[in-house]
Amino acid sequence: MQSEDETHKDIIGISGDKKNYETKRSMNLFKKTKRLIPSGASSLMRTSSWDDYPIFMNRAKGTRMWDVDGNEYIDFLMAFGPLINGHSNEKITAAVRKYIKNGDLYGTPNELEYKLAREFKKFVKTQDMVTFALSGTDATFNALRIARAATGKDMILKFEGHYHGLHDYGAVSVEAPPPVAGLKWFPKSLPYSAGIPQGVMDTVVVSNWNDLEGLSKILRIRGNEIAAIIMEPIMANSTLVSPEPGYLKGVRELADEYNILLIFDEVITGFRVSEGGAQKLYGVTPDLSSWAKALSNGYPISAIAGKKEYMELIGNGVGYGGTYFGVPISLTASIANLKLLETNEFEGYSMLGRLTRRMARGIEEIAEDIDESIFVNYETGLITFVFTEQKQITNYRESIVMDWNKYKGVQKKMLQRGIYYHPDGAERMPLSMVHTEADIEAFLTALRESIKEYNREN
Repeated sequence: MQSEDETHKDIIGISGDKKNYETKRSMNLFKKTKRLIPSGASSLMRTSSWDDYPIFMNRAKGTRMWDVDGNEYIDFLMAFGPLINGHSNEKITAAVRKYIKNGDLYGTPNELEYKLAREFKKFVKTQDMVTFALSGTDATFNALRIARAATGKDMILKFEGHYHGLHDYGAVSVEAPPPVAGLKWFPKSLPYSAGIPQGVMDTVVVSNWNDLEGLSKILRIRGNEIAAIIMEPIMANSTLVSPEPGYLKGVRELADEYNILLIFDEVITGFRVSEGGAQKLYGVTPDLSSWAKALSNGYPISAIAGKKEYMELIGNGVGYGGTYFGVPISLTASIANLKLLETNEFEGYSMLGRLTRRMARGIEEIAEDIDESIFVNYETGLITFVFTEQKQITNYRESIVMDWNKYKGVQKKMLQRGIYYHPDGAERMPLSMVHTEADIEAFLTALRESIKEYNREN
């Protein structure tokens, strides 16, 4: 029997050459699905960035996915980040199968919540208490509610290009075209979607990421009205933008000065950039934090964690709950997932960091070899590259100055070589604990050939 790596060579060829690649079933499925489901899927990000039609998958294992036409891909989307231990992980699946005979949903407390909370605390030592919800959107929304209750203030401050789910308060200035976005140091609050009331918009102040001076100016004007500053501690929804040295610490100090709670949205970074998230990696502790994706390796769950004095407001003035909060199957999967990550005292994160650095350096080497303008940024387990003349990207407005069409065009050619990632240049590529050096080398070989082919044709 061939190994997965040997099988993959049959598809893309050792040199990254294309083989037969057809996606007619995906095309036909998309046409049929759009008649019943708006946009053709239950999330816009699965369809909206594709020129013609998205690829429909029907099977996945480890780092591999297979589409409905039988094409095999090495996966560098990993479901937008949850699959830290890979598709269909046998130990996690076994734990779920073992538990599922006990029931699906009780509507009562169950011991698994305590067990997961105890496991969570082994990772996230910076937060005193934790409670569970269903999605990242739930987690950020409830963290904001707690902050408002704790401070008695209504307004929040977020950053251009940061995404905190699709509840109304989070869906502000996620995209902010500079011609209408206002001053760089004091951006306008812009709705990400139709249907957001003006009353909500009036409670959200927007700042420029990685700009302490600009944030300080805004707080001098509005600081006494603001309940919470919410941020991705590593910006990961408009390419990957790391915080400048001292930036997170500076925001922490400003929040304290104005009696504002600091919320880290670790939905993407949690259990990925380090075992304790970005707050451990950068040594800055927020008052509250939100967690989701890599918590469960693909099962629906999220978490809100924070200092005891704020978390204990739940049930003491702050309403909280949901029928599907703390579903036993998701709790079981999360416990199994964290136990895997905990193996050998989190040694896997060192390996994940090495793979990420190798991939980033490999992309840079390709750019150097073929005289291509590419900017690469990475944190452990996360990587982005964009076609741009810029030498650095420190905020949202710089992140969108890229050749979007080239990124998408190269991505199409990567698909034909058996490499899957999202066609939107703003998206990150998450790696997993089960990616291998061979996976990375296959990506780099395919990228080199795809860029060359795109350049010949354009």
